[in-house]
Amino acid sequence: MNGSTEVIWAAILIVGVPLVVVLFGEVAERLRQRDSPYASAVALVRTWVLPLGVAYLGVRALLALDADRPVSRVLASALIVAASLTAMVVLRVVIARSTRRADEERRARPPQLLLAIPRVLLVGVALWLLLSVVWGVALSGALAALGLTSLIVSLALSSTLSGLASGFLLLADQPFRPGEWIQVDDLEGQVVDINWRTTRICNRNGDLVVIPNSSLATATIVNYDQPSRVHRVTLRVQVAFSNAPNRAIEMLMAAARSTPGVLTEPAPDVKVIAVDDPLMEYEVQVWVDDHGTTPRVRSDLAGLIWYWSERLDVPLPSPAQDLYLWDGPTTAAAELAPAHELRAHLADSPMLQALPERELDLLAAAAHRVRYAAGETLDHGLDSGLDRGHHRLCVLHTGRARLVIDLADGTRATVAELARGDLFGLLHHERNAGGTTTVVAMTDCDVVEVDGATADIVVGRNPALADAMTHLASARRRRVDVLLTESGPTWSGPT
Repeated sequence: MNGSTEVIWAAILIVGVPLVVVLFGEVAERLRQRDSPYASAVALVRTWVLPLGVAYLGVRALLALDADRPVSRVLASALIVAASLTAMVVLRVVIARSTRRADEERRARPPQLLLAIPRVLLVGVALWLLLSVVWGVALSGALAALGLTSLIVSLALSSTLSGLASGFLLLADQPFRPGEWIQVDDLEGQVVDINWRTTRICNRNGDLVVIPNSSLATATIVNYDQPSRVHRVTLRVQVAFSNAPNRAIEMLMAAARSTPGVLTEPAPDVKVIAVDDPLMEYEVQVWVDDHGTTPRVRSDLAGLIWYWSERLDVPLPSPAQDLYLWDGPTTAAAELAPAHELRAHLADSPMLQALPERELDLLAAAAHRVRYAAGETLDHGLDSGLDRGHHRLCVLHTGRARLVIDLADGTRATVAELARGDLFGLLHHERNAGGTTTVVAMTDCDVVEVDGATADIVVGRNPALADAMTHLASARRRRVDVLLTESGPTWSGPT
């Protein structure tokens, strides 16, 4: 080495190296103050990688030692180990951040098998550098011996190695990912994890099922979350043959639209499957965006179909096998609530019981009884899309309900709780400063609904009733104003 080269190396060691060490120290301190996960990696570079690298270059350049000298090999080995540890720390931080980002964005986590591959490759490269490049170990003989050993091991562990190979194939093909709902033969569940040998699935019962990857490689897999999370749920329903198909479809569509969790787009659909006296079979098709909710949606839909069949007078078949002669008009008349019963239900209301008998008779003649399930909105015409009319007076006969309004923060507040004999309908649709109130059933409810035009006539002819209803509406409106004021100065709800 000539004099000028020695001067350059001396300048690098005396001036350059301390400056770089100080620079890395400042960077590590700034990262530590910000709680950055990369602070430890920078500290490793400053403490180990940089000094070892300078020492190795100094030994090779200043002392002119060959690469096969023991000192050079030891320093090179230490440098490779320190650099590998630093890379492993950075890799761990990157994997942790990708997993955390997937959780924040509610996406499926990357498979553990995929996350383990970079670590294995890093270790393999480090070992190759240490053995072959630094210490000059001839790997051809070792690979030959390893091949013979691998043959013996593969014969002994053929099933395990098959599972490992299948794991790599599943990772490359990606028929499913963690968090997705799949069906494998008779097993349905949510993928928990994919590792080197097995795939773990949590079934509907909450049990963990471990399936070898070799079995999955040859099985037929149904993925309910690809190509999109939107999934169709079907339910077959038998309806009495006496119902007109359009009427039965109207009833089933109303039940489908009012089922919680059902998407409006794609819209529900009803198809006629079979026509056979005394039954007709229909298939109700609804769409959900989470396959995990399928059992609950199917159960809620089946329950609401019964309520809507009662509400719209579309009889479902009875399980009895009795033979009888059916007289449509007579049966329909018998199933309607008699006028005197409706009149008695109306008289249960404290506001209506003081009306003259002729006025109660007029209201009863324009009334009918409707059933609602707990949790349903009692304005069923608006919720179902049916043209039933919204201008009507309603009297709660049985059950309990709640008059609510949606607040600006997305929550619902209770305006009033309704019990037997309470009125709503004409009252709860009064315009408010922030929106329109809604009546929701707390339990199963029977409601007597009176045509709005008839109710307006009766209210107009009875000033006492009109004053009482005005007073009640004003009290509820004041309560709404208080709730809207407490929820915030602005309101973005419906008008």
